[in-house]
Amino acid sequence: MTQALAAFNQHGLVLATDSRATRFDDQGRPEFFEVKKLLPLGTHLAVLSGGAGVSVPLSLALKAEVGKRRGLDDPEDLADFALPFLSRAYEQYLHVHGPGPEGLRRIYFILAGYSPETPPPGYHLYLLGSEEGEPPLIPLARGNLMVMPRNLGMEMRLVKALATNAPVPELLEMSREFLEKQAEKKEEVAPPFYFATITPEGYRELG
Repeated sequence: MTQALAAFNQHGLVLATDSRATRFDDQGRPEFFEVKKLLPLGTHLAVLSGGAGVSVPLSLALKAEVGKRRGLDDPEDLADFALPFLSRAYEQYLHVHGPGPEGLRRIYFILAGYSPETPPPGYHLYLLGSEEGEPPLIPLARGNLMVMPRNLGMEMRLVKALATNAPVPELLEMSREFLEKQAEKKEEVAPPFYFATITPEGYRELG
């Protein structure tokens, strides 16, 4: 299960996630492996995927398709394109492979971006997905913070930090501490962790 978070204020947008994924052998025993779930989609755009394992190849397909097209450098245009694209691709996958194991069917995508054409601070976060793993994917939320799976304690910490315009390094440190604590509690969350920022200067991945 992916642990992911995203948040923004006037200083910038922060994305963070772990890298553990789960598959099952022929006897139904879980096997853990590492996968990168955070991808840039352009100079000021990114996608962070979670839930069902197919979310990662679907994100890669989205990245490839966005790279072929012009005019998808605006976050709202990206969201309008990504929802039907990912939904169709997910439905095609299910038609061939069927649904995943019970309890591991939730699938979601956090789309993040910056546009100087929208009112300040110009950042956008969209949550697309399906809670039950059934197509079509739908818009689940938009706002200035997302924690998936939800964690009310971390959400409250972020609300306070964003309200006081905490600088980006502080938001990153909060994110790192949160992921480390989740990894101590849950075997399905594990390093390496991935972090990125989006500012007017662009997308930047951090160690």
